[in-house]
Amino acid sequence: MRVAAVFWGPQPGEGGAYTFAESILGALRKLAAESSHDFVYYVTEGPWGPSSGALRIPGKRRDLYGRAAIYHARDILDRAGFRRRGPRTWFERSLAEHEVDIVWFATNYTERCDLPFVLTIFDVEHVRQPWFPEVSAGGEWERRHRHYSRHIPRATRVIVPNEAGREQIVHHFRIDPERCLCLAHPTPTFAREAARSKRLPRSRVEALGVRGQYLFYPAQFWAHKNHATLFDVLAELAHDGREPYELVLVGSDKGQLAYVRALARDAGLAELVHFLGFVATEDLVALYQHAHALTYVSFFGPENLPPLEAFALGCPVIAADVAGAREQLGDAALLAPPTDPVRIAGAVRELEEPARRNELTERGRRRADSLTPEAYVRGVLDFLDEFEHTRRNWA
Repeated sequence: MRVAAVFWGPQPGEGGAYTFAESILGALRKLAAESSHDFVYYVTEGPWGPSSGALRIPGKRRDLYGRAAIYHARDILDRAGFRRRGPRTWFERSLAEHEVDIVWFATNYTERCDLPFVLTIFDVEHVRQPWFPEVSAGGEWERRHRHYSRHIPRATRVIVPNEAGREQIVHHFRIDPERCLCLAHPTPTFAREAARSKRLPRSRVEALGVRGQYLFYPAQFWAHKNHATLFDVLAELAHDGREPYELVLVGSDKGQLAYVRALARDAGLAELVHFLGFVATEDLVALYQHAHALTYVSFFGPENLPPLEAFALGCPVIAADVAGAREQLGDAALLAPPTDPVRIAGAVRELEEPARRNELTERGRRRADSLTPEAYVRGVLDFLDEFEHTRRNWA
């Protein structure tokens, strides 16, 4: 079959969305030659484009308005019961030109098309936890729900990261469970490669202004990332009079940074909390390698990439016990309710015991090694091989 592989091409500053897309695209390029299928690559924006052999989907304002106008006209015809006629979008014309048989939307980007398609869903937290502003304010909830309600029921397969993800899709969007393809998120390529290299020196962390023992939380400044609980954890750890922990926060501002800074200041923790913003990859690696623990307390699941990065780089993981976390992390992480600073602080103290720390670190490395981008892509290729027997029945 001729397969269109479509990637949203975020910038590195987008965090997990970028590392996921980079890892999957790299693995697909490596494995495509072994497959019986031909691939046409599409990207929307970001660092990939014509030089990578990918076709760039037009994204200027006039292109977006033109596409929206076509969709609006079609919706009117659909509601009136008329057969669709009229112009096609650039993407649809390109799919026809390249004689594409099926589309794989490999990241969180989807366009309408009449071909069979595979849809990738990271989460549907907007329907599970709609009170967070990043999934509700300014029409965001309506936009997401309209988008998913249109595309999920029509998808040939919906890629979800685990059984928790499958259950959420089936429950909220009423599709058959067998139409969900469970593929665990892979350990990002940069972390796997860094793990094979020489450990970076502590001086790299100190150059960023971090001197003492610290907890690490790489997360963009969304409300659901739950930074506030970590300030309560620092306060809890300070009660026993021992050397205080510092907290290192990295990530781009998504509208909450000033508020989170104020929370830290009001709690009297300004000197213990480091706001480093977006950092270079080598600095990120060093921060993982020298942290006492990754404290990943996000309210959202069902899978997250930073725990896998920490596993690969020898950093113990303390994670929020949210839907999907136990399935993703197994016995390689310490889990605690995301709003329980006493339990989280207890996990921090548990990792001060060398034997326990070494045990979890080794479990994490094994888990990270088992979750490869190649295994993820092979899961998609296996489905394409299976579906080819169905797809050959029409032109």
